[in-house]
Amino acid sequence: MTGKYDIEIYNKRVHYHLTVKRNITVIQGDSATGKTELLRMISDYENNGISSGITQICEKRCVVIENASWKERLATLQQCIIFIDEGALFLRSKEFTKMVKGSDNYFVLVTRDSLEHLPYSIEEIYGMRQERDSQKYQNARKIYNETYQLYNLQANEDIHPDLIITEDSNSGYEFYYKLFGETCCSAEGKSNILSYLQKSHEKEILAIVDGAAFGPEMQHVMQYIRDTRNKIVLYAPESFEYLLLRANIIDRTSEATEKTYELADSREYFSWEEFYTAYLIEQTRNTIYEYSKKKLKDTYLTVGNFRKIVSQLPEKIRFSNNLKNEVFSIKRIKGCPKKYSETTPF
Repeated sequence: MTGKYDIEIYNKRVHYHLTVKRNITVIQGDSATGKTELLRMISDYENNGISSGITQICEKRCVVIENASWKERLATLQQCIIFIDEGALFLRSKEFTKMVKGSDNYFVLVTRDSLEHLPYSIEEIYGMRQERDSQKYQNARKIYNETYQLYNLQANEDIHPDLIITEDSNSGYEFYYKLFGETCCSAEGKSNILSYLQKSHEKEILAIVDGAAFGPEMQHVMQYIRDTRNKIVLYAPESFEYLLLRANIIDRTSEATEKTYELADSREYFSWEEFYTAYLIEQTRNTIYEYSKKKLKDTYLTVGNFRKIVSQLPEKIRFSNNLKNEVFSIKRIKGCPKKYSETTPF
């Protein structure tokens, strides 16, 4: 399934509006914000149609799956937007994860807890709020419910990190080590980011993660960032491959990043991170830029191409470090899991 879909559902009392564009959307937030009522209305409309007193507007069929015969029902659905509440016992099961992967449906998961087994984007984690603003809506007596992105990671001030931690341990790490030098090390995976932050004693830390699949880690990482006295900035581009595509080192590859929802079929890609990797590999096959996640080709690190990639980083990060030399050797540094010993000329 591909595409971007607006969902509008309302009756005389309440009005909901949300947009989905990836295979997994998560709605979190406090109780009493209307999440349960949303699922009830979708289920009621599915069972009773317009006789329910509910109006639903969406290009795709919206359904609610509950515990009873969930596996059999899910197996019969295609091209649907499926809503599931956190009370569903199967939500954390391996069987459910397996069925989501490769599914021709989109999933909206209403849960306050993280779902570590699913690779969902930080951009698709939403809260829900109620509006009664008569200036914004004509009928102020009705409760209007809107979703909003729960995490805004825009850097508002320069950071001068004493330590840079990357999720990536291969090509992406190699690039960031080139950029930041000896202060950069790899956490060897997204699930290790929190423990690396907790063990670090540096006062200013920049953590770089792949936002397209980092959603399950966000709740605990952001709680730690709020609680610690250290200054920690989390930079979360979709993925390193996303930055390479945006850099247009290969002509016009950035177009694939602008409307990814039209290209990243949920049947083929568990996350947009997988799509960007596959797309970059395909676009560079049999060229001097042939891409591999394991090792970054020197052609990406020439002066011109390196600068193109750096230009995709936020200004607050780009200009927070002094790139003292445009040619430097990569040395082995104690305490970093994986380093490179060869010299790569710009």
